[in-house]
Amino acid sequence: MSSSYPPEPWDLTGTGLITLWRVPAAAVPPLPTGARAVTVRGRALATTMLVRYDDRGAMAYRELLAGVLVRHGRRVALSITDIWVDSEASMAGGRALWGVPKELASFAPDAALDSPVATGTTRTAGGPVATGHLVRRRGPALRLPFPLRAHIVQTRDAQTLVSPIRAGGRLRLARAQWSFDADGPLAWLRAGRAVTSVEAADFAMRFGA
Repeated sequence: MSSSYPPEPWDLTGTGLITLWRVPAAAVPPLPTGARAVTVRGRALATTMLVRYDDRGAMAYRELLAGVLVRHGRRVALSITDIWVDSEASMAGGRALWGVPKELASFAPDAALDSPVATGTTRTAGGPVATGHLVRRRGPALRLPFPLRAHIVQTRDAQTLVSPIRAGGRLRLARAQWSFDADGPLAWLRAGRAVTSVEAADFAMRFGA
């Protein structure tokens, strides 16, 4: 694999499984300086995403991430605390451009999945991380027009960096099952409770300025 990556912004397309969690605030991993978790009754709001980016966009690769909804100044944003990809270029670019702490992992099944993402297990050299599984779709798909605007807050070179994201696509409520290895890096989510899940049946995203 090559570690050469395109300049920002990255225009990506794909499919994914997204779940929102309520997690004890004390379980949240360290956040960038100046960012604090959004909490409701002592619970932080976190998300997990299992994504397959396809070759319609700048790069094609698989990704698993966990993040926490944060406040940074007056802005509400997402801070990505844990993330794995199966592309050296994506890992190198994510770190260098936006401070996203990407690590390498393998994903099973290895074959490219047709839309939508149904099941994926992520494994690193240190062992399994998580499995996400789409159990059932619920109701009709809703198309969200591009661009919906959001931001991520990360640490790069010991500085807090805020970067823009634009996204849109077809979303549908879903029922999902997740498992997190008890000794793995996402064990902090085992104390959480899933609130809702969404299938991103087809989405477009612009990452960066």
